[in-house]
Amino acid sequence: MTTTCLSRETLTPRPYRSDRPADLVQPFSGPRLWIVNLAGGPPEPNPLALLDAKERAKATAFRSPLDRAHYTASHIALRRILGAHLGRAPQDVQLAQDDCPVCDGGHGRPVVAGSSLQFSLSRRAGYCLIALARTAVGVDLEVAPELEVADELATTLHPGERALLETAPPDRRAAAFARIWARKEAYLKGLGTGLAMGAAHDYVGESADVPEWLFYDVAAPDGLAAALAIRE
Repeated sequence: MTTTCLSRETLTPRPYRSDRPADLVQPFSGPRLWIVNLAGGPPEPNPLALLDAKERAKATAFRSPLDRAHYTASHIALRRILGAHLGRAPQDVQLAQDDCPVCDGGHGRPVVAGSSLQFSLSRRAGYCLIALARTAVGVDLEVAPELEVADELATTLHPGERALLETAPPDRRAAAFARIWARKEAYLKGLGTGLAMGAAHDYVGESADVPEWLFYDVAAPDGLAAALAIRE
């Protein structure tokens, strides 16, 4: 079994441009990342038509028009990127969910039906981060919370991660928490478990030592922290 640690490399996602289809396809020498400005780009004439029935139901369930628009835009971007790699129209990409590794329920990682292509999506504060890979992958975007909230949530983390945060200066602790939490969420998305195992299960801070997994910080817009976790 291979053991890896946190990479010192910071990955930089490519800006998503729906009007430049050639930019949506990239060769797979490693994970591929796009950052989507959910307020940018030309409006879709009939955006819900590009989504499947489950996505449309979720979109229309949002009470906030802004949340609805951001959810729809992020999933259209995902479908355009997947469709470009699969040679399909965005609306013809069939999405499904793996079984959960913890309980075997049908709420594990989202997958592309009939394809080995793996993806992950995270949406936060008007932006969306999308990753594609040939192996299990997870990404996460986080906003640094208020210091009191960060300190409270830190109590749920692995003891080693809590120790890291305790050494951070007060004016940097919330940002440090967001960075660790982004790695944690990315890893749990890659596993397909979510928080079912709890946030304290594995250490993903500096010099993380998780069998078969690599962790990367990801360049993100100001005020956000982002991370990628990928199975070797």
